[in-house]
This record gives sequence, structure tokens and C-alpha cells, in this order.
Amino acid sequence: MKLKELSLQDCEQVRIWRNTCLESLRTPFSLTKEMQEQFYKDVICDRSSKSKYGGIWVGESDEIFIGMCGLENIENENRRAEISMIINPEYQGEGYGHQAVELLFKHGFAWLNLKSIWGECYQCNSAIEFWEKICHQYKAHTTTIIRTKYFNDKYYGSLHFTITKEAWEKCHK
Repeated sequence: MKLKELSLQDCEQVRIWRNTCLESLRTPFSLTKEMQEQFYKDVICDRSSKSKYGGIWVGESDEIFIGMCGLENIENENRRAEISMIINPEYQGEGYGHQAVELLFKHGFAWLNLKSIWGECYQCNSAIEFWEKICHQYKAHTTTIIRTKYFNDKYYGSLHFTITKEAWEKCHK
């Protein structure tokens, strides 16, 4: 597995995947092609952006594009960032998410010298068990906050978690 630069075409594919899982997103509305093109221009292509994303590629020669992940809301002054990931539904549950998270942690902790990486997963998101496993593996600090997501006429809570550089390093000794 490798993380590689994203093309506009890759981002368009991510938009299609994203629009099928609105319950898991902060912005619970479908994005248009034009909106995704603007995201590509303003975030992916802007070197001064507070977000750093990459495409997730697998296969013998890393030729199969299966997702996008990144660190967003990077706060250099606080040495922290938020984790973000979406994987093609056809490849979910095959261990690629765990590998991508590890690559992101390596990038964030070893290369960007972050001290913590945090995230949030709504309880209505089918990926909640995945993030709970990540939290357990890396000894994350966690809390559940009630009523953070309104979807389909119902409120859901969310799992908030923070993984520290020290906890990540302990997993690699």
C-alpha cells in the first residue's frame, strides 16, 4: 500500500463514494462535481492548505485506487490534526483502513512532528467498530458525546478520540 498524490479524477471518484454514505459526514449533503473540483483546487492543490490528503493505492504495483485519507485542520501551534478517511465500499473490511491509518500516523507523527491526532466518528456510521479498534490498538483517549449528529429524524452521539505520538511510538517498540 502507498499513499500518493490525488488527481482531479481520483477526487471525482471519492465524491461518488462519499455521496453514498451521508450519515457518516459532517456535511450531510451530496457534493456536485463542481464542488469537488473546488475542493481539489482549494485544498488538495494548495501547498499552504491546513489539510494534507493522499490517495490510497494497493495491488502488486500499487495500481488500484481504493480511497482517500489525510490530516486536516492541522494546527502547527498546537502540534495536532484531525484524521480523515474514506475507502471504496468494495474494499472495506479487508484491512486496508488499518494500513492507511498507520501510514497517516507515520506521516503525522514522524514527518510533521505532530503530538496528537484526533478524530470523530458518529455512532450511526458503519465504521464505528473500525475506529473503536483503532482506539484500542493505539490506547487512545476517548469520550462519547451525545447528540452530535442529526440524521433521518434521529440524533446520534459520536466517539471522539485522541491518539498521542507517545502512544503510537509505544506500539512500534
